[in-house]
Amino acid sequence: MDDDDGSLGQSSRDLVMCMEEEGASSLWGVPMSRKAGVCGLINSGNSCYMNAVLQCLCSTVPLVEYLLSRHTQTELAKHESMVVRVFVTLLEEVWLGQSPSYVPGDLRSMVSSLHPQFNNHSQQDAQELLLFLLNALHDDLKKKGATRFSSRHGRKSPGGESTIITRLFEGQLSYVTLCMRCDQQGQSNQVFTILSLPMPADVYKCSLQDCLSLFFQQSTLTGGDQKLCTECGIKRDTAVITTLSKPPEILMLHLKRFGCHGTEKKKLRTNVLFSMDNLDLSPFLTSPSALYTSYSLYAVVNHTGDLDMGHYTALCHSTLSHAWHRFDDTTVTEIQDFLVQSPNTYILLYSRRPFTRPDVPGL
Repeated sequence: MDDDDGSLGQSSRDLVMCMEEEGASSLWGVPMSRKAGVCGLINSGNSCYMNAVLQCLCSTVPLVEYLLSRHTQTELAKHESMVVRVFVTLLEEVWLGQSPSYVPGDLRSMVSSLHPQFNNHSQQDAQELLLFLLNALHDDLKKKGATRFSSRHGRKSPGGESTIITRLFEGQLSYVTLCMRCDQQGQSNQVFTILSLPMPADVYKCSLQDCLSLFFQQSTLTGGDQKLCTECGIKRDTAVITTLSKPPEILMLHLKRFGCHGTEKKKLRTNVLFSMDNLDLSPFLTSPSALYTSYSLYAVVNHTGDLDMGHYTALCHSTLSHAWHRFDDTTVTEIQDFLVQSPNTYILLYSRRPFTRPDVPGL
């Protein structure tokens, strides 16, 4: 029997309370409050690759804190920073908004206008978009004196001007070359944002450490790849030793699943087992250090299907709920930790320091 005063019965009240806890819509279709930082993104036409990448960046707490800080907001108002402004709008919606989903249409339009590769409704590579977005944000931040307010928060970039992007995501590789004839040595450095890791061939399962070992193993340049030896005066077979001279704060690892076997496109479906709490980079460092022995996983981009007919999703860890969430465009599901491990892993994002609750005005 309905209550005489028109209020909800006990069972209805229990249902509404349950829906509130899950961040669902109410019985009347009115969005209820959701967890900050946990927001679905609407697919605007084969844009799952973009949505997955954006979820990972929105879960990068130091980046969120910096771009949503009052100081940065004040500085952004002084400059024409289109890329940063559109991205900040997304962060504000994800972290401070109430809607269970959001369409990042302005951001997609901006990306399409800056790079013809993304100016269509075809599926694209998430790793390529991630690299493009970080470069675009960096370039926008350093324009028109913007490095004045970003450089004080970051180290000097080995590649040039420093911004929050270089401080968080940029690392450096060191290459030592050795002439196989006279032992003449050379040394060079290369800045990186994402490490693309090979996977062992013809195996069903391997570890992330196996992939890192393959990347950093000594190689020999022969034939057309020989290097000029300054001592011999001609090109010689050259040994190359690669090490990690400056590990980044945020380590992004891309698994090279896509390739060609002859004229046939192929996807490697190797199940790469990875650590979630203590990824150890010490075996690959140029100089031993205890500071880089326990990177923590906080986001993953997964790819299911084939190269031409696939789908991207993201898994991100929330510092507010201390739980993992699966983002499949607008569908957001809390998952158990053991479900993060999957043969669909494509990009892994690790942090040197575990994230805490974001220090964001209004949160």
